[in-house]
Amino acid sequence: MPRFVPVPGHAAVAHLSARPLSPVLGTLPAQDMQVLRCAGLDARLLVNVLGNLQPADTLRSAEGRMRAVAAALPCRGVLLAGTALWVHVGGTPPDTLEVCLPGGRRSRLPYLVTRRGRLPHCDTTVIGGITCATIARAAVDIARLGPPVQAVQAVMTARDHGVSRVRLLLTLNHCRGAASRGCPRARHIIESVVFHQ
Repeated sequence: MPRFVPVPGHAAVAHLSARPLSPVLGTLPAQDMQVLRCAGLDARLLVNVLGNLQPADTLRSAEGRMRAVAAALPCRGVLLAGTALWVHVGGTPPDTLEVCLPGGRRSRLPYLVTRRGRLPHCDTTVIGGITCATIARAAVDIARLGPPVQAVQAVMTARDHGVSRVRLLLTLNHCRGAASRGCPRARHIIESVVFHQ
C-alpha cells in the first residue's frame, strides 16, 4: 500500500510553477515534436537533416550545421565530400553522411557512407570540436567521385567561397593511392572552370 508523505504547500507550488525558457539548440525531443506538428508551419520552421528535424535558424552557421550532423557521426570520423561542403557553405542538407574512418570500419546504416583512410592534416579543419574536410578537399572529392553536375557545382562553390584554382590543384595532389581515383577528371573540371583573378 503506497504511503503518502506530506509536502509543504510552497514546495508543491514551486514544482508546478513554470520553468525558465531555454532556446532549442539542436534536435527537438519526440514529445515536443508531436505537440508542435502543424502542416504549414513545419516546412517553414524545420529542416530534415539525416532524418531528424532541426530548427531552420540553427542551420545558418557552420557550427549549427555541424551540430545537426554530430549525433550521427561515428567516433573519430572525419566529414567528407558533400556533407563537409554543406557544413561549410550551407544550402540543401545532404541525404547521406559521408565520413572517412581510420582502420577501415564499415557501417550498415543507410544514411552513412564510409571511406577508409586518413586525410592529411592540411586538408582538415575543426568546426565545433569535430574534424571536417576543408572546402577545397570537399570540392576535390566531389569533383573526383561525384556525378558530373555536382562535380562542377562543387568546384564553382569552392571558387565562390574564395578557394583559388591553385589551392584546389594542390589539394588534388594530396590524393594518393586509392584516393587517386578520378583525379584526371577532377583536374579537367578544375582547369575548365573560370576563376576570378
